[in-house]
Amino acid sequence: MTRRRRLVLAGIGLCAVVALSGCAAAVPLPGGPPVEAEILPLDDSLVIKDQLREELALPPVDLETMQWLDRLQGELTGDANFGSPSISKDRSTITIIWYGTPSARLEELVAAAPEKLTVVIQPAVFRPAELNELTQRAVTIPGLVPGVHVAMGSPAPDASGITIGIVELPAGRTLEQLGTAFAQALHRPDVPITVEVSGTVVPING
Repeated sequence: MTRRRRLVLAGIGLCAVVALSGCAAAVPLPGGPPVEAEILPLDDSLVIKDQLREELALPPVDLETMQWLDRLQGELTGDANFGSPSISKDRSTITIIWYGTPSARLEELVAAAPEKLTVVIQPAVFRPAELNELTQRAVTIPGLVPGVHVAMGSPAPDASGITIGIVELPAGRTLEQLGTAFAQALHRPDVPITVEVSGTVVPING
């Protein structure tokens, strides 16, 4: 059987993909200190339930594919150019976000993918590690944008920008204005920043 491999040289629109990595959730360790968790508005909670229900209805990822994905992420995690891989709903296509020219190691791993998979390398607009660093600064620097309480942040799955969740929208300001303000405060007006109202952050132990 001939293996199907594609190197995408321009950005493509992805649909029907489920992220495999790139998300983080705070988990309390037994006997450890309290951690913070986001309290979602009711509407968002319902959306997440619907998304979870849809994901549970998808066909499972087979063992061979999971083993290859584990190897891919294990060997490339830490590379500044490597973004989040995703898998299509029918489990036939893996899309890898990558900044710049694919490395020899990436090409070797793609060549070693299961024959039934189509592997697509999607060029990233920004270096994934750079977006991670910007996101961390946005979340951890107190008062980065005066009067705005940041609840969470995450790079876009396709490495095209970042999303910042705030506790509430200050009176007289728009989300678009805050996106511009965050970009200016981070000294990166070239990076698209989407601001959303995501709810309150409280200790998980109440």
